[in-house]
Amino acid sequence: MNLPNLLTLLRILLTFAAIVLLCIGGKWIDVSAFVIYCVAGATDWFDGYLARKYGAITVCGKFMDALSDKIMVVSMFMTLFAFGMYGNWVLPALFCAIVSMSREFFVSGIRMLASNKGIVLAAEKLGKYKAAFQMYSIGAIICAYSIDHNFPNIVYFKMFAFYSGILTLLLSTVLSLCSGLSYAKRYSYLLKE
Repeated sequence: MNLPNLLTLLRILLTFAAIVLLCIGGKWIDVSAFVIYCVAGATDWFDGYLARKYGAITVCGKFMDALSDKIMVVSMFMTLFAFGMYGNWVLPALFCAIVSMSREFFVSGIRMLASNKGIVLAAEKLGKYKAAFQMYSIGAIICAYSIDHNFPNIVYFKMFAFYSGILTLLLSTVLSLCSGLSYAKRYSYLLKE
């Protein structure tokens, strides 16, 4: 197992660590969860960078990278909803999460069909932008939650974090739809066989 693949696995472990800390709660613990989540998100960039730089791109790495992103986003969405972090925006956020997760399942299905034919589908650029917006959105919502519990007087920064999280969630949903349609158009032949 090479370093990029280890970073990919580390992303999953860090995601679960952030979730556990959010479940524990308490002063500074949710700040720690935010920091750990940010480190987990950074591994998504570093594993790809190192794999390309050192020619360490593997089939396992492509599969694990896509899987760890899904684990990270889905589990964090569930945690944010469980703790009511979307406040009055819970219904629009839920709609966005459902659209995004539906796209993930659809693309995973396409990938499984492709793998049966020996084709490995790497992430498309549009999907990478979508993932980046999703990760930022989740991090911004956790940041707003942490500020609310630890620095309640910093109202404007909390509002900026929260609403930037909502905005990037909406943008990621649009990109999810576009990316899903792109996969459907490009690989529709797999669905016909």
